[in-house]
Amino acid sequence: MGATAGLGALSLGGLGRAGDSGGSIAARLDAAVEQLIIDADFSGALMLKRGDQILYQRAVGQADRVFGVANRIDTRFNVASLGKMFTATAILRLVEQGRIDLDAPILRYLPDYPVRPIAERVTARQLLSHSSGVGNYWEAIAEKPSQAFVEARDFLPLFAHQPLEFTPGERFGYSNGGYVILGLIVEALTGDAYADHIRRTLFEPLGMSGSGDWPLDLVVPNRADGYTRDEAVPGAWRNNLFVNQFRGNPSGGGYSTVEDLSTFISALGDGRLMSPQMRAMATTGLFDRGRGRYGLGFVEETINGHRMVGNTGGHFGIAGEVWRYEDLDVTFAMLTNGEVDGYWGMNVAVKDILCGPGPATAGYHLGMAMTAAARDDTVAAARALFDARPHGLQPRLVFEVEGAKARHRGNPERADRIMAIAAIVEPPE
Repeated sequence: MGATAGLGALSLGGLGRAGDSGGSIAARLDAAVEQLIIDADFSGALMLKRGDQILYQRAVGQADRVFGVANRIDTRFNVASLGKMFTATAILRLVEQGRIDLDAPILRYLPDYPVRPIAERVTARQLLSHSSGVGNYWEAIAEKPSQAFVEARDFLPLFAHQPLEFTPGERFGYSNGGYVILGLIVEALTGDAYADHIRRTLFEPLGMSGSGDWPLDLVVPNRADGYTRDEAVPGAWRNNLFVNQFRGNPSGGGYSTVEDLSTFISALGDGRLMSPQMRAMATTGLFDRGRGRYGLGFVEETINGHRMVGNTGGHFGIAGEVWRYEDLDVTFAMLTNGEVDGYWGMNVAVKDILCGPGPATAGYHLGMAMTAAARDDTVAAARALFDARPHGLQPRLVFEVEGAKARHRGNPERADRIMAIAAIVEPPE
C-alpha cells in the first residue's frame, strides 16, 4: 500500500467528539484511511496539527504508479483551486498597503484590459468572491496545446471577450478567469511575475519550501502525478498529464505539501498574513455553496457549532483541502492524487471524527448506503433506503463515480445497478 503511519495512537484529549466511540482520534483516522484504501483506492497524504505539534500524519498510495514510488508526507501534490487562497492573500495584503481599493473597477489597475466595458464594471471584491460574472477557460484551453499557457497573461484571451454571465455582484458563479485577472493585478502593481511574487512574499517567508508553480516538463523532486481510473480497461489507471494545466496560475494548479498548507492556514489564523480585521472580512461567507459559504478567497463552514475556515480544490486525479477548526485550535490538510471518491470519503470521515456526525455529512452517508444496497443487493433495496430517509435529506450524488469504480473493478452488473439509482433520486420529467 505504500503506507507511512505517523503518530498512530495518540490521544487528543477532549478534541471534538473523541470520546464518543472509544479510542483516540488518531486511531479513528487510521481506521478511516485503511477502509478507504480498500473501498476507494485512497492515495495521498494528510496531517492534523495543533500549532506546531503534529497530532497525526499519514501518507498512502503511490506518487508514481509506473515505478511504484510511494507517497510521502513531504510529497508535492497538485493543489488545484487551493491556490486561489494564495492569490486572494496577495490581493488582500495589497489592500492593506493602500494599493488596491476592493470596490474600484479593475480598469484602474489594468488600463489595457482588452474589454473596457467589463473592466469598468467589475471590482476586485467581486472577483475574489466569484460574483463578477467573469467566466472560465476550461473549454477553450482544451482545444489548444497546454504548453502555450505558461504565464498568467497567456490565459486572458481564453475568456476576456466572453460576455459577463450575470450582472456583477448579483450572485455566485465560480470563475477561474476571475482569479487570473486578480493575478494580473498583482503583477501590474508589484512588477513581479505572479509566481515570483507568491514565492517571494508567501512561500519563502513562511518556509513553504515544498510549494511552487512548476511546469509539467520540469524535473521536480518528490512531485506526485495524478491518476484516474480507466473506465474501458478494468484495473488500469491513467495519469492526468494530458488533462492537467501545463503550469499553475493565479486560479490554481500549483503544487504544495500538507505541511506547507498547514503552515499557511496557521499563519492566516495567527496574524502573519494579514490583520485580524482583514482576515475576518476574507473568511466571512458571502455566498452559500451548500457545503460552506464563500468569502474573499476563503470558505467558512460550521458543523455542529465548530467553525472551519479554509478551502478545497480538485481536478481530474487530484483533490485536496485545508481547514483551520477555530474553536478546536487545530488545522487539517489533505492532498490526494487518485479518484475523487477517496477524497470525498476522507473529507467526510474527518468532519465526523472532529465535529461529530450530523446534517453536513448525512447526505454523503445516505448516498453511499444506497450505493452499497444497489451494488450488493438490488436497486429496490436502494429505493427502500431513499424512501425511508428523513424528511428533506437528499443523498449526495456519488453514483456516477461509484458506478465507474465498479466497472473498473470488473463488475459491470453492479455498475448498472448503481447507475440505476439516478432514476430514483432524479426521476424523469
